[in-house]
Amino acid sequence: MGLGTTSPLTVLGCALAVHSAAATGSHHFATDSSTFDYVVVGGGTSGLVVANRLTENRHNTVLVIERGYFDDKPEAIIPWYSTAVDTSVLLNPRSAPNSKLYNATHNVTVAAVVGGATVVNGMGCDRGSKADYDAWEELGNPGWGWNGLLPYFKKSTTFTPPNPDVVDRWNITWNSAAYGKGPVQVHISNFQYPDIDTIWEGFRQQPGVTFPPGSSSGFGPGAYWSANTIDARGMTRSTARSAYYDHVNKTRSNLRLVIGQTATELLFDRGKPLRAKGVRVVSSFDAKVRNVYARKEVILAAGAVMTPHLLQVSGIGPASVLKAAGIKVEKDLPSVGANFQDHATVVLWFNLSTPSFPNSDSISNNATYNATVWEEYLTNRTGPIAAANSNSIIYYSLAQVLSPSAAASVASRLLAQDARQYLPAIYSTSSALLRGFKAQRAILAQRFTTNTSSYTAQPLRGNGQSPSPLLKPLSRGTVTLNLTHPESLPVVQYNTFINPIDEELAVAVVRRSRRYWASPALQKLGPTERQPGAEYQTDTEISDYLKANRLALFASLAHPSGTCAMMPEKLGGCVGSDLRVYGVEGLSVVDASVIPLISGTSLQATVYAIAEKAADIIKARG
Repeated sequence: MGLGTTSPLTVLGCALAVHSAAATGSHHFATDSSTFDYVVVGGGTSGLVVANRLTENRHNTVLVIERGYFDDKPEAIIPWYSTAVDTSVLLNPRSAPNSKLYNATHNVTVAAVVGGATVVNGMGCDRGSKADYDAWEELGNPGWGWNGLLPYFKKSTTFTPPNPDVVDRWNITWNSAAYGKGPVQVHISNFQYPDIDTIWEGFRQQPGVTFPPGSSSGFGPGAYWSANTIDARGMTRSTARSAYYDHVNKTRSNLRLVIGQTATELLFDRGKPLRAKGVRVVSSFDAKVRNVYARKEVILAAGAVMTPHLLQVSGIGPASVLKAAGIKVEKDLPSVGANFQDHATVVLWFNLSTPSFPNSDSISNNATYNATVWEEYLTNRTGPIAAANSNSIIYYSLAQVLSPSAAASVASRLLAQDARQYLPAIYSTSSALLRGFKAQRAILAQRFTTNTSSYTAQPLRGNGQSPSPLLKPLSRGTVTLNLTHPESLPVVQYNTFINPIDEELAVAVVRRSRRYWASPALQKLGPTERQPGAEYQTDTEISDYLKANRLALFASLAHPSGTCAMMPEKLGGCVGSDLRVYGVEGLSVVDASVIPLISGTSLQATVYAIAEKAADIIKARG
């Protein structure tokens, strides 16, 4: 999908000029060795937030190390491009073969760009339910429940509503009190395709569905107008870079960002206790190896795939893995790389015989409409190019996917499982990891029996695509070193469906999606199921189809989390509620890898809140 004959430079106008100007400073090392108060590994979502907040104090010096570069392409700025993924700024390692999916391998989405995932994601900015975050506190993390995070959700965001006539036309609702006056710009688009009316009629016909005001107040299941990270001042993508870096780049001499630099190893003072003192870095520009040092802390913000990799290659992780890779064990910490969670996603497709025009496929299949809407964006910053993915989403609890009694049965069978049979091997050798999973399992079983937490969702754009993520996975994956080449990209094992209840519930999600598309309102569109297809009816037929077809079951929704879990060490945690790595002084983690139980929505808003809270925690240490 492209711009046709319209020049990307012309389309972006002033927005591109602003981004380019912000990237013109020096972003290379001036010397071979440098010392800062804080060294942040990763210039993505959480890294830029923490660096910004720490350098509000002009006496704090901060270095941010980013392996990627600045991205000023249209794909990084124009909202419409969020309907696809720009793979040019991704590392894209392949996952390990998944034994439950016929040994299929999958792309692993790892952003390598200033701004991280916020530059390439689908721009969803929902928050999970209150119960999702309260679960973190229940796992031994005081201050990390909904009430503890809400101030940081607010601190990070500013919401700009749609125009009043749009609000009236579509009956759009939101909760202004859920937002503050933060750097990240959030917006519900002024443009909606006509068939969104039908989508909402379908929502209203689903039994037991509620309609809370806005998807950022922690209500959980219900139908919502879902906001995106759009800067309504110019109808461009709002990213961690534009929100937390570009406007301070030229004014804060105490903040330095270096690009094209890969952190290869943590440096330690090997006293007792062990203390992180710096980072070894290799440059993509001159291949030179440099050491940089932190007076106060090394802060890891490389994401849930690369943060555990850096810890392991530096000697912090499961001793069995480190020894097998020939790495000196600095701290035996089995939690590093364990507890890996993502949102596997079931995707149904329906052919629509009578869609309205225009619809969300018209840009791709109608050249005249394509040219018209790009010109509209160029001239007025309006129309579908100024919009991102869908603003219409419905969340279901497990009781709404099944029935209250069936959900209770699932919870009982989950608690009766021998957990070790359905977990990675390291859980059998680490009693702490096993205890931690059982604590998570107890919480999930309770959530399965209530309407306080979402099990799946349907974000709908008005065409026939109907994705449904599995928001409460029981399967746990791993991120580990490549044993023969530890310095290369890590081995990512999703372990999709390693717990058979996940597979069973994926089938139930297919049936829930079918019920939505069979509702009377949707018949106006003339839907005919194309994927899997109406011929797949039994549980076995549906399950076998999902496992054999990568376009019907995504192992990942690019929501990696949990690999350096924030839990007590006796429960298999990697960091405490203060985000410090157990057994290592001067080392903390601030990204999605600290999430102990994945929240039931996209992770962008959650990671922003984590990072804002992390910055306050670190500042309080002095």
